Amino acid sequence: MTLRRQLLLAISIIFFAVFLGLQILSVLTMRDYLQQQLASHAQDAATALSRPLEEALAKNDQTLANIQISTLFDRGYYKKIVVLDPAGKVLLHKELNGGKDNVPAWLPALFDLQTPPGEAFISSGWRQLGKVVVVSHPAYAYDYLWRSMREMALWMFAMYLVVWGLTVVLLRIILGPLEKIEEVAIAIQAKNFRRIEVVPQTRELQRVVVAMNHMTERISSLLDEEIARAENFRREAFIDKVSGLENRHGFDLRFNHLLSEEGRFETAVIFVLEFDGLKEYNHQHGYQQGDILLADVATVVTEVFSKYSNILGRIGGASMAAVCIDVDQKTMQLLVDALQYRLNQVLLRASRQVSLAAGALVFGPAQTRGDIFSRADLAIEVMRQAGNGQISLTLMEDSEAVIAGSHGWRTLIHNALADHRWVLFAQPVMRLQLRQLVHHEVFSRLLDTQGNLVPANQFLPMALRHQLMPEIDQAVVTLVMEMLQKNRGTYKNIAINVSLQSMESKEFCEWMQARLKYSPELTALLSVEISEFACAKDHAVTRKFVSVLRELGVRFGVDHFGLDPHALNFIREVPPDYIKLDGGLVQEVATNDNSHAHLRAIVKFAQSLGIPLIAQNVESEASLQLLIADQVECGQGFYFGAPEKIVVAEAG
Repeated sequence: MTLRRQLLLAISIIFFAVFLGLQILSVLTMRDYLQQQLASHAQDAATALSRPLEEALAKNDQTLANIQISTLFDRGYYKKIVVLDPAGKVLLHKELNGGKDNVPAWLPALFDLQTPPGEAFISSGWRQLGKVVVVSHPAYAYDYLWRSMREMALWMFAMYLVVWGLTVVLLRIILGPLEKIEEVAIAIQAKNFRRIEVVPQTRELQRVVVAMNHMTERISSLLDEEIARAENFRREAFIDKVSGLENRHGFDLRFNHLLSEEGRFETAVIFVLEFDGLKEYNHQHGYQQGDILLADVATVVTEVFSKYSNILGRIGGASMAAVCIDVDQKTMQLLVDALQYRLNQVLLRASRQVSLAAGALVFGPAQTRGDIFSRADLAIEVMRQAGNGQISLTLMEDSEAVIAGSHGWRTLIHNALADHRWVLFAQPVMRLQLRQLVHHEVFSRLLDTQGNLVPANQFLPMALRHQLMPEIDQAVVTLVMEMLQKNRGTYKNIAINVSLQSMESKEFCEWMQARLKYSPELTALLSVEISEFACAKDHAVTRKFVSVLRELGVRFGVDHFGLDPHALNFIREVPPDYIKLDGGLVQEVATNDNSHAHLRAIVKFAQSLGIPLIAQNVESEASLQLLIADQVECGQGFYFGAPEKIVVAEAG
């Protein structure tokens, strides 16, 4: 219960207690007053009757006496009038019962009005003729008491509504800053450190706000320092100092990662640029001028590819390369034309002592790095020999075959979705020091019509081309949930990968939310992994999808982390439950000091946010011990076990 509701409830209880006390006090006071009035009224009536009854009783005329009594009794203010002779014998008697219909039955039972009788002697001279006894009727007194109680209750209720409304307004003013404090506290719990902009006037709350802002500023500054340190190590390891592009080492890591990650792209184009005559230009004008020329060229390359490139690097002394994924043929040609025109302008300033030899090669995910660069080198040589300075787009033969067979792949995937021809494989993720199981990562494979497994790097690019990834991810999530339902206790936790295409699909997000909402016991066992590439490409989509996962109670992890220059800032904005270090970076640690320093900076940053790290591609005991020394908590790789096919238990 919120503090506002607690205060309103406390005020309501206090108000009710005060109302109850005032009501009881008022009723008791009113009851005493009414009892005195009833007694006085009865006595006055008895005294008034004694004189008329004297004459009637002196003549022994009971009819006259009865008329005298009825005249007074019929007004209805009296409950009983009795005339007694000197011996106490009843001469006349009139009594009225009931008369409390206008008040609830509980009122007379709870507040009994005593009606003392009024008495007067009847005498003629010195001779006593009898006595008259009058008892007032309490009906009107009860009615008056009930009306008084209702009026007081209505007035008190009206006052309560006024006070309640004023209290709500005042609490909103007073506790408004407290809600901001609560929001920031929740954000800090989610590792999102931000300031409280509203400073309350209340001294105690003001001190809390100042203290929390001071704490968040200190933590934010520490995180900024860690990010800056990690970025410095990344630049030392992977950035070329002259051009500002990725160096050969960084380019190779990211390019190999691009080719190895399943479902990352459908088609890609690589631009390889070589600058002939640069060595002679350096000898003639000095290396400083040569570096300036390279920096100008790098600026042009960065500006031309700013919206489309995924990797930009200087891969040799006089060579640069850019990789763009999933751009159409028209865009590729525009990039070629813009690049050629801009570079010619730069080289013209070098008096054409330096010339451009370039190749643009379109390839698919099935190609190897060696084949791609071999064909790119051939395209460069063709351009160099032609001597026309024109960059042309070249398609690799395998890529052409894949594109030509696009319809066949689409049919195969559609049929697999319709026939549920999917197989799940699971690989363990272990805690390094204790060798304890953390969770299993699940991979999906397609079965063709002959029952053969189809590698993911073959069908996923076609799924991306035909916008089928949401349907595939939906099929995988369904299989995993059914497996968890049937194989209860077999798997501790399960991690699945979701593509950027699925996150961008409103239908998939709504389906997943509905599918997981009513299975909280299974949802608690589920983790969703999103690649660093997807997180960096569209922050807004990723942030929205992660918020849905948080609402469902699903854990969220970032996969293949450590190579993108903007990834650390995203982690700070949307802290995941865990981070998986890229396998290529992990393998570089043992042989490259700069990569090792970069990894240690990532570890320090993750520890600052309390985020566990999982190293991928752990293949040996030496690699394991090195990761333990660097305080990496968990690992995944063939050292702990290869992916194994999941056998779903039959329903009992």
